[in-house]
Parts: sequence; C-alpha cells; structure tokens
Amino acid sequence: MTQNRPSFLVTKLVTKNKFMTITTHFYLNNYTRKDGKRQIFYDVSINKERERIPTGLYVKPEHWDNMNRRVKKKFDTEDINLSLDNMDSKTTEIKTHYRLSKGAFLDIKTFRNEFFSKTPKYDFISFMRHNIEEVPTKESSKRHARSVLAKLEEYKSPLPFNNLTLGFFEDYRGHLYKKGNKNTTISGNIKTIKKYINLARKHGLFINFDTDELKVGSMAGNKTNLTIKEVSILKDYYFSEDIDPLHMLSLGYFLFSCFTSMRVSEIQNLKRFDLKGNAITFHSEKTEKSHTIVLNNTAKSLVESQPRLFVEHLHANYINRTLKNIMKLEKINIKKNVSMHTGRHTFATNFLRKGGNVRDLQQILNHSSILTTMIYVHIVEKESNLSIYLMD
Repeated sequence: MTQNRPSFLVTKLVTKNKFMTITTHFYLNNYTRKDGKRQIFYDVSINKERERIPTGLYVKPEHWDNMNRRVKKKFDTEDINLSLDNMDSKTTEIKTHYRLSKGAFLDIKTFRNEFFSKTPKYDFISFMRHNIEEVPTKESSKRHARSVLAKLEEYKSPLPFNNLTLGFFEDYRGHLYKKGNKNTTISGNIKTIKKYINLARKHGLFINFDTDELKVGSMAGNKTNLTIKEVSILKDYYFSEDIDPLHMLSLGYFLFSCFTSMRVSEIQNLKRFDLKGNAITFHSEKTEKSHTIVLNNTAKSLVESQPRLFVEHLHANYINRTLKNIMKLEKINIKKNVSMHTGRHTFATNFLRKGGNVRDLQQILNHSSILTTMIYVHIVEKESNLSIYLMD
C-alpha cells in the first residue's frame, strides 16, 4: 500500500548563517483549455519570495488529486506523475547542494537559474561537460574526456555532487569491468573523472569525500612488445620483393615506430622533408613539448626504400587492421595482439635487451619520471629471470 504524499514539501536549511525555509508544491492553474485540461504549475517559495513555474503538463481537474498533488493513478496514462517526481528530485538536489556548499546562498532567483540551467551547479555531469568544452586544452585531451563523460553519463545522469562517494566509484568500476573495459582503461577513466572533481573543489563546490582516497589504479597495462627476432622477421618481409603492396605503408610506419620510439600521432604529423637530416624535432601531442631524436640507419633505410612513406598518411585504425593481417601470414606467424602502440613498447624493450642505458631510454622516450621508464626495465628483468630455466 502506497503512502499519501504530503500536499507540500517544506525544507529548512542554513546557508551563510541564515535560517532558510523552502516550500514547494504542485497545483492546477485556473485557466481551462478547450479540451477541458488545466496546466500544472510548480509553486516554489524561499523566505517568502515566490516563483510559479509552468510545467507544460496538462490534466483535467477531475483527474487531479489535490491532497497528494499528483494525477490520480488510474488517469496517469502519460506518466505525468513521473515528470513531477523528477522536478521534486531536481529541487532536492539543488537544495542539498546549496546546503553543503560553503558560502553558497540560495534565493528564489538563484533557484530559478539552477532549475532551468543546462549546466546546473549541483550536477557533476553538467559541470564536467561545460569544463571540457570551455577550459583551453589540446583537442586529443578533449576527445578522451568526452569519451569518459559519455560512459559516465550512460551510467548515471544527472549525477548530483552529493552522490559522488568512494562507494559510487567502486560500483562504477564494477560496471565498467562488466562492460568489457580493461583495467588500464578503467584506471584512465577514473583518473580523468578525478581531475574534474578536483577542479570542482577548486571552484568552491562541495565534495563529500577526500579525493586522495580515490585511487586511480595502475595504468601501465601489459606493454605488448616484439622481440628482436620478431622485428627482424618483419623487417625482412618489408624489404623483400614479394611483400604485398597493401602491407608496405602500414608495416613501414610500424617499423619506423619500432626503431624510433615515436607514437602514432607523432608519426602522422611528420612530412617527408622533416626526415632529411640525421635528427628530427617534433611536437608531442601527449606531453605538449618539443622533442628531438636522432635517426638511426635502420629508420633512414625504411624511409628511403619506400617513396610513399610520409607522403601518404594512413589512419591508425587502418594500420592496426593491416598489422593484424600481417601477423597472421604463414611466413610471419606472430601470435601477439600487435598495434601501432606496440611499436613504442618494442623500441623500449629491445633498447634495453641490447644493453641500452635506462637513463638514455628515459630521454629518448621523453619521460618526465624515471619510474615510468622503469616499467620496461622490469619487463626485461623478468625475462632474464626466466632464462634460469635454460639450465634444466
């Protein structure tokens, strides 16, 4: 048996040391349309200031329950009550936000602005979307943030700030995992969301948990890489006369990454005339810094043998599909999930396998922290430890 709703909602809260009373209720306007229906209005009073908000919803007076301030259940064929409940919920979120936010003051004008705003202050989804578009940053970062936001919005929207808790993020991690996201992807998503939560706190918005306790998790991944022998097999195929012409460009770009450490986005921005000297200087989209690397002889030969390389650029998705087909060739037979990103990991691990210095590798990879570079050291050390079984 459902309980009757109160005829109006009264909330008392303190902001700026002022005792504030808010009352809300729905009522029917006196004007009757030709179809016999009247519009439902939302009456909001804050400290004796009043706002009557038209809902755009209509109902016949005989179908209206004036005690519960809702449409009588048997006549609610258009889910009008659900819309009214949502308005009440929105009001509750606004009131809660202003009650918890330090120094915030809610009057009737502010309430109206929040109620109709496309970017209400109480909703984290709206806050994040607004700042993604308005805060100056590189386009690749915006694309990533939009992708993260789309997943979060699909999970819960609106998302009031007071719903952001450590428990919420535990549930959200589980949701992303069930949707097939890898641990590294989940960690990256949480890291991005955490960035905007911290931004909200800087703007004076109330966050009811310590963001330092929101652990991002590892973003290292498994760093798929090719061995020196596997790279040699691919290089032989690239320089062979029987290479499939459809494979040449994709494999050329991939091998260039394997011998230079360059990311796919950096490679796609290069022109052939950039490669005439012994070194190249480029701007990294990821680090937003200029970086210079020396071209080794193998990298030069890859370019010299194929005139179309760095003249005809290919989309990363096309290259990755082609690489998967190449790995399946009988003469190649590399059973690894290879993509353009594998090229950078391959350079790093093979550099260390051949005796390269980790500090030099840090400079080549343009890592700000040696700890990031040490991931590759651990991969190679693990391989060395396994070699003990050669004695069996």
